Amino acid sequence: MQKKVKELKRSLVLSEAADYFESVGFEAVTMAALAKKCGISVGALYKLFESKDALFYAYIEHEIDLLYKDIIDRCKETKDPKKRLEIIAALKFELFCSKSKLIFDPIAGDPLFFTKLSLGEKNPAKIIYDYTTLVFEDLKKEKNLKINDSTLLSYLFHNFLLGYIEHWLHLGGDLKRQSKAVLQTFLEGVEERE
Repeated sequence: MQKKVKELKRSLVLSEAADYFESVGFEAVTMAALAKKCGISVGALYKLFESKDALFYAYIEHEIDLLYKDIIDRCKETKDPKKRLEIIAALKFELFCSKSKLIFDPIAGDPLFFTKLSLGEKNPAKIIYDYTTLVFEDLKKEKNLKINDSTLLSYLFHNFLLGYIEHWLHLGGDLKRQSKAVLQTFLEGVEERE
């Protein structure tokens, strides 16, 4: 019972922390201010999350889990692997665009921040990479690709998307509307020419 209560508290604090991170940015968040916002003591907050980094990592895991569920839900509508890759790109771009305050934070705004953060722990995005690997397996049944390793294709694809996200961060533009063109450019690079 205590474990369930702790998980519920953790979930409620994480929800409040998500709003806080997204409204003021990672750098501006303090554990004391967050504890006050949640109506708990700083000590109680540290019992749930040992540090601000641990709290942010939990936030990232939560956001990635929501993104994964959204991808799975929307991809159920089609068996076409190209359409599923388009959905993945569009949702990833939407996510970054919807978190503008946090994304433009000097620390959290680095698209590679999530990758760097996961080096010491399990990669929270692995579930999305694994799903994308399966999509590339399906695509290989329809098209000849220059790269046979579907896992490598998945990582290349997501890093290709991050390149566009980083470009958007620095130069602006309408990232959300680019998902189809970005996917087409990526596929032109990995498809065998006849």
